[in-house]
Amino acid sequence: MKKMGTDKLLKYLSCFVAMLIMTTNLIFAQGKEKPQRCILVFGSHADDVESMAGGTFAKYIAEGYKGVYVCVMNNLAGCAIQGVGGGTSPRDNPGSVSVFSVSDSPLSYPVDALETSQIRKEEGLQAAKVFGAEPVFLDFCEPEIWLGRKLIIYGTDEFFKYCPPGRKQVSLATRYSEDINFVVDLLRKYQPEITIIHTLGGEKLDHGESGYLMYLAFKEAMRKGVPVGKLWMRSHGWLSDKDAQKSGRGKPDIHINVKSYLKTKYEAFDKHVSQKGESRRQNRPEDATEEFITVIDNMN
Repeated sequence: MKKMGTDKLLKYLSCFVAMLIMTTNLIFAQGKEKPQRCILVFGSHADDVESMAGGTFAKYIAEGYKGVYVCVMNNLAGCAIQGVGGGTSPRDNPGSVSVFSVSDSPLSYPVDALETSQIRKEEGLQAAKVFGAEPVFLDFCEPEIWLGRKLIIYGTDEFFKYCPPGRKQVSLATRYSEDINFVVDLLRKYQPEITIIHTLGGEKLDHGESGYLMYLAFKEAMRKGVPVGKLWMRSHGWLSDKDAQKSGRGKPDIHINVKSYLKTKYEAFDKHVSQKGESRRQNRPEDATEEFITVIDNMN
């Protein structure tokens, strides 16, 4: 009887060890989970996705990748809508009056912050639809806003009295774990194989800080075992200077031929009427190739 009890005990122990090994292997496998076939472009403002990587975005989506069209800012900082002669006319209907016209005054006027945000969000939605991408608006606040016809700068009494809607400014968000984790949750949701950001320390504060926010979130996501792949940044600003190019620091290592996808890029640009998307020069030779610098490669 004792021998049979021992045999049973050994059998149970063997089963337990086997289950433990299987569980450990499963956890390890989950830690090595591959990113999804997804490309996420982390644009600071409405239309930045197009200017940063519109051709690349269109190309990967056409090849079967899920596209995530991100607008980081809430676009409260003014608008390029013109009130001259009834407003900007859509290119496909010359002479018509724009739906954004506020008056027939011969002068140009800025548009109020909330109206600008609403207009640009709608334009972003339409642009994302052109790509066949999922739009995401993170609603981080601008450092300046238009209050009526007046420009209000962050740090002034008027700015704080108005208390503009949205999350923290991006430059502040990079200092707080709650905002970094907010972006980590975005990465956890989509698990992108490719994430594209503005140049770190780029030509505009909002652009550079948006890129840095994603950089911090990307590293945190990796630390937490979120399956993310490659983080690319646009080569711009000081990286385009001859000294940076000569040293090799500003030389892109990713070169993507997007000539066949420029029609989609330009069509998406055209949705940004409030930012004169229709007036951008098209079919420029330099647009045929989009270049990026690898910041992190988590695929190896």
